[in-house]
Order: sequence, then C-alpha cells, then structure tokens
Amino acid sequence: MIDFKKKLHKEISKKHTNPIDLYNELDSSSTTGPLRLTQEKVLRVWNDTHRDKRDLIVKLHTGEGKTLIGLLMLQSKLNEGEEPCVYVCPNKFLADQVYYEAKKFGIKVCMITENNAFPNDFIDGNAILLTYVQKIFNGKTIFGLDNQYQKVNTMVMDDAHACLDAIKQAYTVRINRRRNESIYNDIIGLFDDVLKEQGEGTFADIKENEDYESVMLIPYWAWIDRKSEVISLLSKNVDRDYLKFTWPLIRDEIEKCDAYLNGKEIQIIPHAFNVERFSSFHKAKQ
Repeated sequence: MIDFKKKLHKEISKKHTNPIDLYNELDSSSTTGPLRLTQEKVLRVWNDTHRDKRDLIVKLHTGEGKTLIGLLMLQSKLNEGEEPCVYVCPNKFLADQVYYEAKKFGIKVCMITENNAFPNDFIDGNAILLTYVQKIFNGKTIFGLDNQYQKVNTMVMDDAHACLDAIKQAYTVRINRRRNESIYNDIIGLFDDVLKEQGEGTFADIKENEDYESVMLIPYWAWIDRKSEVISLLSKNVDRDYLKFTWPLIRDEIEKCDAYLNGKEIQIIPHAFNVERFSSFHKAKQ
C-alpha cells in the first residue's frame, strides 16, 4: 500500500532566491558554463545590498552578460513570491533573441500570445513575461493606461537608453505627406499666415517640393490659439496607422505639443512624456 502520510509530509525543496545559487540549479544546456566573475559580482552586490530598492541601474560594458543578470534577478523575485515579472527589450527582434537565450539557460519565459493576450504562466507567476517596449508604451497597450492596468511587481528594462528612444517615438505623430496628403495640407493651411511671416520663401519651397528638408516650427502661440481646429482635423483620422496608437496619449494635451514641418512630413511632439499613465511601469514595486 502507498503511505500517503509520508507523501504529504515529505519536505518540499525550497526555491532559491539567491540568484547565484539559483543559476547553479538551473537546467541549462551544457554549453552555458559558469557565471562570469563580473556577473557573479553584480548579482552578489544586488542580492546583499540592493535587492529591495525600487529603482536601480545596472551598468556594464557591451558583451558582459547584462541579459542573464536581468533574467536571474527576475527569476529570483518569482522564487520569492514577488510576481508577476516582466523583461522588456528595445524591440521585437531583441525580444526573440532573449527568448532563446533564456531557454538556453533553463529560465522559464513566456511571450504575449498571437491574439494579444497575457499567457497564464505570466499571470500566475510561473514564468517571466518577455516583451518589447512598443508593446507597453502605446496608446492602445495591452498593459492598460491610468487606473485600468495589468499589475506588475518587478520590471527589468534592457538597454534603457534605446527603450527611452522608443517611448519618445510612441508619443510622436508623423503625418507623411505622400501617404496622407489631405491631412498634411489641411494642417499647413491652418497656419499659412504665420508660416509665411516666419519665412515666406522657405514656406513656399516646402509647399512646392516634398523633398525639401528645411524644417519650420509652427509658432507656439498660433498652435495654442488654433488647437481646437487641429484636434478636429486629427480626430477624424484616429483609425489611421500614423495616429491610432499615439492619439490616446496626446489628445487632451495638444497645446503642450510642438509641431514641425518640412516637405515630407509634419511631426507633432509633446514637450514632455507622461510615463505615469503607463501604470504597469509607473506603479511597479521595483
């Protein structure tokens, strides 16, 4: 007969929260080898001194293994019961690379599904969600905005400088003249008088030549005075690719944007980027 009492009282092995011990227990491929000395040093200092700090930067030279460090930090947090956890890459190509890197080391990761849903392993804290910055920082993000958002305990952002550039792009409207000539001309028409005053010859060249690259800035006072007309024009185009992921982020703050134009396009760029609206990031515990 099976002795269920022994089965029930069998001691369950404790999951490692020290990232160095954790790495040594991973079911990694035979090609991975031990941690590098630099990686081990960073992980030891993080675990002993900085483990509970909310905001932290890990700075290492290229090729010194920051990816594995970030993954081990997140896995350590999962083992501690601090879930869910997200690893963010600067673009989809790098996210795919990190996915295979994690698998090689035996770290369990998952990705947002093809129908744009969170996998259960992420929600339940059984795996690190691996994604890229454009998935989080856009006006229609699956992670949600403001008070309707997906809770995240710990988030690691790989290559923070590149991610910051991507966040800026998420807030920038680009109206290409060749693909969207009607709205391009309508917006320029709103400011015809003030642009002529700023530089009549340059403005004439911009209107006549779509390859003309000299840039003009729409004066801020005219932009603010005519913001309602701008909003009316843009709101009719919210389903267009150049606007649909950006419009929810800027529609109530058009007066806080600058608008630039040349012969090829109009760019509308906020003075500042309110990342607090991305609550999964802003309200993450770490």
